Amino acid sequence: MPDSPTDGATTSRRPTEQSTPRAAHQWRIWFVIVPALIGVVLCAAGALLVTPTSDGGFPAYLCVIIGGWAVGFALVNALSAWPERWQWGGHVALALGAIALLASTTPLIRTLGSLPEPWPRSLSVVALGIPPAGGWVLITLLGRISGRFDRAAERRAAALAEPTWSGADRRPEVTVNAARFTTAALTALAVGAVVVVGALSAVVVIVTERWLLRLPPLMIVVALGLFVGMPVYAAIWGVVNSRRLPVTLRWHTGALVVDAEDRWTVPYPMIQSVIWRSQGDTARFEVHPATRSETFLVGMVRQQNGKASQLPPLMHRMRRVLEESGLRPHERRGTLRYTRSAPTNTVSGSGAPPSALG
Repeated sequence: MPDSPTDGATTSRRPTEQSTPRAAHQWRIWFVIVPALIGVVLCAAGALLVTPTSDGGFPAYLCVIIGGWAVGFALVNALSAWPERWQWGGHVALALGAIALLASTTPLIRTLGSLPEPWPRSLSVVALGIPPAGGWVLITLLGRISGRFDRAAERRAAALAEPTWSGADRRPEVTVNAARFTTAALTALAVGAVVVVGALSAVVVIVTERWLLRLPPLMIVVALGLFVGMPVYAAIWGVVNSRRLPVTLRWHTGALVVDAEDRWTVPYPMIQSVIWRSQGDTARFEVHPATRSETFLVGMVRQQNGKASQLPPLMHRMRRVLEESGLRPHERRGTLRYTRSAPTNTVSGSGAPPSALG
């Protein structure tokens, strides 16, 4: 989403406080006045294409769709001449007006039918330009809000301390808050979330069909995200944090030690796979030996002492130990996976034991 009232192609050319009056004037001409005039001309052209025997067909429809969008584009860009705080108020006012117009488009077209000819057919075609204009106003407001949240999140993230490895060189460790899951429980949570989102979306569409289907397709997606997706995400966040507990991961010589309510020691040759993701909502580490599997989700879990909800990257010595124990690395989209090509049935495994971390 764009973080300004215009799209990404024009953001870099918007006037700023440092812009010269001439540059600001030129910008207003090309990105406010010209689009507004083009929009009015196209809407008028669409109306003129309508005749007593024809509704203008596709050319008239295309003219008013593009013309409506151009008018909305110009209205949003016009806000750039205002102070920042007034831009927000103006954009919200435009959005409220757009919602009112979108909700009344169909009744308006019916009302226009009572006017004397040739006005009903021509004005009804022009009214079809309301959805693209209103849709652009709403989408850019969402982009402005999203940009504000993104910048605030970036500032908060920059202020958070990243977790780091501590302890002796031969026994590095890290302590974080994590939610403990089995693989089956985590899969059930993900599948359940998908089912709930799908069911709630269907219910919302059925109950609000009369109003929802008047919105542009993209705005329907946005509405479902706000009223269905975000509450479900909040519920998942609550479930995950209800399992929050301090977890300490220690890389000892010959074994991986996990302290989470109880101590779990896994010799490296017994590990079938290790999954490590440092950042994002799915930041986690997974340890899968032959007899037990544990997943420790960190990315959605609230941390203490102002720390970021993430994991430190694996150190080179840790990677080497895993590889020397017979695990092969595969990295994709920020997720590092170590998997064993052949099952290991003994604690010692085959071949030489992995070297110490030092």
